[in-house]
Amino acid sequence: METWLTGTEVHTDTTITSLVEFLIGGSTFSVPGIALHYQQRSIRFTPIFLYGQGVTGCVEVRLCAEDDSRPLYRLFMRSAGLDDWSGCPAGTPDSKPARFDEETFFAIISPLLPE
Repeated sequence: METWLTGTEVHTDTTITSLVEFLIGGSTFSVPGIALHYQQRSIRFTPIFLYGQGVTGCVEVRLCAEDDSRPLYRLFMRSAGLDDWSGCPAGTPDSKPARFDEETFFAIISPLLPE
């Protein structure tokens, strides 16, 4: 992501999230997330679970602005026979995940950027 953002005014930082691993007895551990910031808005990439619902992992992409915090997208690690990251818009659980690439990345973060 940092390579894709080179030359922009968007900056990144790392966040820490606690996850519960239900497959090995409910252990809790910390994993990194990513936040992209531009002016007063941010988009947070937050891991929400590992090894569940037929995927290796899931990350929620959420827009955070002054009075607005809403999920935009769900990213999946190794889902539906895909070895790479894939994803679909938030709130569309029945849609088939599409490959996550640079074009998809910029479409997802478009609410962060000025119009």
